[in-house]
Amino acid sequence: MTRTTFALALLAFANATPAQIGAPPRDKQLVISHRGASAYAPEHTFLAYDLAIKQNTDMLECDLILTKDEVPVCIHDETVDRTSESTGRVDSFTLAELRLMDFGTWFNTANPTLARPEFVGAKIVPLEEQLDCYLRLNPKMRFHVETKDSAGGRAEQIFFEMLTRKGLLETGDPAKKVTTTTMLLQSFDIGSLERFRGLSDAIPTAYLVAAPTTVGELAGTLPDYVDVYAPNAAALLANPLLIPLYHQNGHDVHTYTVNDAQQMGLLLDMGIDGIFTNNSDILRAEVDARGHQQTEAERSVNPTEFAPGCPGIAGRVTSNRGPGDVWEPTGLRGVRLKPVDTMPVPTMPAVIGPAPVAGSIMATGRLGGGSLGGALLGLFGFAVLRRQFRR
Repeated sequence: MTRTTFALALLAFANATPAQIGAPPRDKQLVISHRGASAYAPEHTFLAYDLAIKQNTDMLECDLILTKDEVPVCIHDETVDRTSESTGRVDSFTLAELRLMDFGTWFNTANPTLARPEFVGAKIVPLEEQLDCYLRLNPKMRFHVETKDSAGGRAEQIFFEMLTRKGLLETGDPAKKVTTTTMLLQSFDIGSLERFRGLSDAIPTAYLVAAPTTVGELAGTLPDYVDVYAPNAAALLANPLLIPLYHQNGHDVHTYTVNDAQQMGLLLDMGIDGIFTNNSDILRAEVDARGHQQTEAERSVNPTEFAPGCPGIAGRVTSNRGPGDVWEPTGLRGVRLKPVDTMPVPTMPAVIGPAPVAGSIMATGRLGGGSLGGALLGLFGFAVLRRQFRR
């Protein structure tokens, strides 16, 4: 945003009445980490996501693009040119080929004062690995996923199939989906949102725009398959009435991409519901200072100490079928790892012998029907031995 645009926004803000701009958000105000904490680390890498978690973000973003072998990966551009040492369209490479590329060195070159040796060689992140990594750290973590290139509808279909397989399709409170579900889908392509809604209505959707351009948008109305209006911050600052208008019509409002504390403050005071930012730490402080943040019970507190780079998860996905974790909802917020189904333990033949000692398999009931069964079996064995001894 230019200084002139911001000055005009301040003027529009000043001329609006307090009733128009002072309304609270519809619910709690969300810190959405745009490509991770991308002001400080290479975007869409575990390095940026890890840092966003430490900065106590509410939501992580993933720009979803399919690889040549149709694996959803998190990368903003349709080519790898800007953020790697290679060139070419993302969908012209398999996941295995993309994993060979360096997605970190460019950041050191572009930001010499922030350069760090560990950024060199950073790897691309499949969406499934992002989900599993950070849900394990905080089962109430939430994800704002944007379809960048629909690939003829395949992106929505594969996203739907992945969420179904992982148990992440139906989560949260059905009456408050926008602020409670684990997943939220966003796109500049309104057709993408409509296609996904045709597959499921369980995931809330957000329509990204530069500014309102249709009569419906100016009136605060959206198609029934859109839950959140998400214009550029400049459009909202230039028209402070948009946020209360959309609230009145039952829609949350998110905006992008705001990295300045003063602009964050203006938008928060206007009642914005969520802000995409590269500077999660700055926005966290602004939201918390106003008291409209989610409570610890609602979102938990992200850990600050954990193994970086998701060891055990990073690198394990090989296709759009995983492998990966399976989750299940826990009430109206959050998920938990679903217990792995196990085969029943086969009945073992009784071994004749002395009574088992405390803490043994039979005495503890893991085999043989509990401590009573173990004791009886032991007595039986003792009687047989006694009979044999008499012979």
